[in-house]
Amino acid sequence: MMAENKDYKFIDKYGFNEELLKEARKIYKERGFMRKMGMGKAPAITTVDMAKAWMSEGHVFTCDHSNEVCAEALKVLEAGRKSGVPIFHTTTGYIGERQWDLPRWDEKSALDISSHWLEIDPKLKPRPEEPVIHKKYASNFFGTHLAQTLTYLGVDTVIVMGATSCACVRHTVMDSTGYGFKTV
Repeated sequence: MMAENKDYKFIDKYGFNEELLKEARKIYKERGFMRKMGMGKAPAITTVDMAKAWMSEGHVFTCDHSNEVCAEALKVLEAGRKSGVPIFHTTTGYIGERQWDLPRWDEKSALDISSHWLEIDPKLKPRPEEPVIHKKYASNFFGTHLAQTLTYLGVDTVIVMGATSCACVRHTVMDSTGYGFKTV
């Protein structure tokens, strides 16, 4: 789940600031980007890496403001559950010491699939009927069965929430749109 705080004064080591971002948004809008896709009639929800490693204190991957993120995500999940919307959780993990299910990525990050850190954070109140997909790359879609399952279910809109918005959430949103889903 990514929120934009319009009052936030963004300045980093490269000197980007709110005025530059405002100008970039203006250019994108003038060129026909930044249009809203809207919602379809058959949504599904997918969480991205909202496992304990990212959402609970004590792991090197723990995200800032994870308690707040979980609380906001839970609101969306509870509304989806109440409406009968399919929910799919994902987490990133590999098998074994050599991680032959994805050699090379372990050079960057080693997350054993059997670790309790890869369980979906209990603050989200995951239910047994909500599948947990163990992905191998950033996107919830790449190398998984998620797109085929959503298509089979007749889903036309995917609501994406999760950790690491500059990587895994972004890749999931891009792939969701690429598969033809309206993406929120």
